[in-house]
Parts: sequence; C-alpha cells; structure tokens
Amino acid sequence: MRFEQTRNILQRLAPEYHRQVSKYYQQLAAGEVSPRVRLMLDYLIDHEQQRALALGEFCNDTPYQVLEHWLKGLEANFPVVQAELLEAGAATDLDLLIKAAVGFKRPLIEYFSHACEHCSDEQTSYLFDKLKLQEEKAMKRMIRHAQGLADL
Repeated sequence: MRFEQTRNILQRLAPEYHRQVSKYYQQLAAGEVSPRVRLMLDYLIDHEQQRALALGEFCNDTPYQVLEHWLKGLEANFPVVQAELLEAGAATDLDLLIKAAVGFKRPLIEYFSHACEHCSDEQTSYLFDKLKLQEEKAMKRMIRHAQGLADL
C-alpha cells in the first residue's frame, strides 16, 4: 500500500517529471532535426518548463490542509519518464514526436485521475481533477499545434 502527500506530488514529483521531459526534448533538439520538428520541439520544451513552474505557483494558491493531505492506499507510484518513448526517428518525423509527447502526458493524466479517485478529502480530490483536466487541455493544445505545423 502506498502513501503520498499532496505537497510532495505538487512541489517535487510533478515538476521534476516536466523538467525531465523538457530535458529529453532539449537533447533531441541539440542534434539534427527537421524544421517542423524544431518548431515543435521549441514549443514542447517551453511547454514543459512552464508546466513545472506553474505547479509551484499552483501550490501558492492551494490551501495548507490540501497540501498536507496524505493519499492513503494509493496503489500507483508516481510515473517515471520513459525515455524510450522518444524514438530516434522523432528528429525528422513530426508524427513520432507527437506520439512521444502524448506518451509522456498520458501517465500524468492517469496518475492524477487515480489520485482523484483515491482522495478522502473533497478539496484534494478537486485539486487532482483540476490537474488532470489541465494536462488533458495541454495535450489537446499540443496536438492542435502539431496539426498546424503539419499543414505548413
């Protein structure tokens, strides 16, 4: 049985996840990439860095009792960034890059959904639902951005 505190998720685990994803995008961008992939990588790097920063600001507006809430019986570990999602072909194939980006988002969405379902506190449940919705919206924006680049 797992226990996790909301504060730890919001201030350490989730921001580090976003920073790690950004790092993988930066490593890919350091090599030779196609122009469309370069534009998408710039977007993704900035997006992940902004998500990490936004979680810190999100904590400033979160009530103390929510941050101190312990999720008991949380059977899922916080997701680990799966580097293998970012295939070498993603440097030249926008579709492979988007597939990886969606693959990075899904575990966060699933974790926040799982956490929401396992909260004994209504405010904390609301917070995780809000985080899940933010990640879903971010994924949709990312896909729309990629579709715009594909149309160029």
